[in-house]
Amino acid sequence: MDKKEVIGNKIREERKKKGLTLEQFCGTETELTVRQLMRIEQGKSLPTLVKLEYIAETLGLYVTDILGENSIQIPEEYFEKKYLLFKSSSYGDAERIAEKHRIIEEIYQDYFDFLPDEELLTLDLIERLLDWRVNPQGESGDSLFADYFGQVLTKKVYVLNDLLLLQYYAVQCQDITYESKKLETCFKKVLQQGIQGNEFYNVALLGVLSAFAAVYLVNQDYEKMLQAVEQMDKIIQQTLQQVYRPVTLCFRAKYITYQLQDKVKAEKTYDMAILLAQDMGDDILLANLVREKDMDLAHLKNKK
Repeated sequence: MDKKEVIGNKIREERKKKGLTLEQFCGTETELTVRQLMRIEQGKSLPTLVKLEYIAETLGLYVTDILGENSIQIPEEYFEKKYLLFKSSSYGDAERIAEKHRIIEEIYQDYFDFLPDEELLTLDLIERLLDWRVNPQGESGDSLFADYFGQVLTKKVYVLNDLLLLQYYAVQCQDITYESKKLETCFKKVLQQGIQGNEFYNVALLGVLSAFAAVYLVNQDYEKMLQAVEQMDKIIQQTLQQVYRPVTLCFRAKYITYQLQDKVKAEKTYDMAILLAQDMGDDILLANLVREKDMDLAHLKNKK
């Protein structure tokens, strides 16, 4: 048996000794869902350290009693590859998207057996986000992950995967029909989230806010778009994630273009975003900004 099966069998044996059903063990399912426990006990998933601590406490055991000689430590090399998925945006570029797919394939090949469900879900959501940008078809995120989506809407403080799920949902809402009340509920939840000590989380928070800003831009709700952008700028200032500054400037330029209809100010804002993109050496972002600037200034010219 591999270590997933060994750990899963140990947990199942100890739970049954306690006379607890899966439902009794998981209680309100805030720490651990029945589905997650089933997968762990069946040896299909490794528990995270947080979940393992909860399981051990519920069983009246130490974590070491459950692990024995096994380790659930994730190799450091995995996090180095995961960082590559988060460190830069694809901006819809086919080569960047393909490179991220290649990294995900490498991770699955090298680290699949070491990863708990939470990490596998992170990879799944990132892959779905990449796929949707290339081919916007398929089941919506709120339907595909219906149970999880419902849990997210009841939470006050989000973790990384919550943000990625809502980003996936918001990105889809740019292309498909959606329930406006559900979108608004999700947006309000995201606005309530603060930064954390985890860089992956903070990058995802900027990503989901950008996705909501884009939804409201598509639907010409420029005030809501500006709300998302202002929150992004606060996070950029707090986390020093300056690579996202050209993105917020682009959104602001669009607000000036379509809401204020001020050509001079819009052009200055775009020029600032373009200058930052040049300083960063990001040719893809630069080309996108130049294209958006030309389109928006042409719109204002045609209005007169």
